Amino acid sequence: MKTYLQLHKLILCYLVMGVSLMATLSWLPMPGGYTWTPWVVNLATTLLFVLLVFLTARLARTDKTCMGVLVTAAFIVLFCPGVENFFLRDEQGLMELSSQCIVPFFVGQYTRIRRKDFHRWYFLMLLMGVFCSYTHNSVSIPLFFAFLWLSFRHLKGFFRMACWPMVIGFAIGTTLSIIFTADKDSTLVSYDSLPETIQLMSRNTLRILRTLWDTKVFVISVLLTGYFLYGPKGRIMLQRIARRHFALTVCVIFSLISMPLAPLGIDNAVHGVCFFCMFWLLFLTKYLAERYWRKVM
Repeated sequence: MKTYLQLHKLILCYLVMGVSLMATLSWLPMPGGYTWTPWVVNLATTLLFVLLVFLTARLARTDKTCMGVLVTAAFIVLFCPGVENFFLRDEQGLMELSSQCIVPFFVGQYTRIRRKDFHRWYFLMLLMGVFCSYTHNSVSIPLFFAFLWLSFRHLKGFFRMACWPMVIGFAIGTTLSIIFTADKDSTLVSYDSLPETIQLMSRNTLRILRTLWDTKVFVISVLLTGYFLYGPKGRIMLQRIARRHFALTVCVIFSLISMPLAPLGIDNAVHGVCFFCMFWLLFLTKYLAERYWRKVM
């Protein structure tokens, strides 16, 4: 009975969130106006945003209570890079939201590695991997290398995993991104000499770090991680987070490692680091709340 009531509360929470967002998009004027039919764009934006909250909450395991869902939604609004593009009410906003939704779905599917009943959806999952990586330049490189590493760790059982078509699709989309959207600031386009390449990598890293220190999500993530590292209990908690969310932890690490190369440009590198830091900060906040304020999320 308690589980039944909790499920109804969660459904009501998502419903209230969707209705509130739909009303906001419908009644509050926003710059630029509509490109498509207003109610269609508003409905699609609302459904995609609620889906993003649902997928992120399920990935962070904050989907058990209404408070956890609301906190997850607040994290997305406050810390997700490019959130201002979500509500442009045109095809760009819908594209941004849909590509953002695929990332937590993609990561979530990777954890279900022993499912064998996806054979009818392999082609669709392949297309999703291509779409996600090609339209989401900021996370395509770290996510691609992270999942290559994870796939290598499970090499013997890789083709029994639910996500292998998306990994292959992601490789295709990432390759297309590098070929067609490589930025002039990219280190990959400068192979004239090794010293020049090293200098360019150093300049890219410094520019990215200066930009990151102006972003609240990166600064708060670094400070909170430092707080956890300070004490033995905090270090144990970080180890638990890293083990439980191993895929996204690897993505955070690879997004930081790829900064000197900036293969798709400085802005995309900063965007990618901030995107994965949003998940990392949500994980840290959840465990901190469980430590000091149980039953919150």
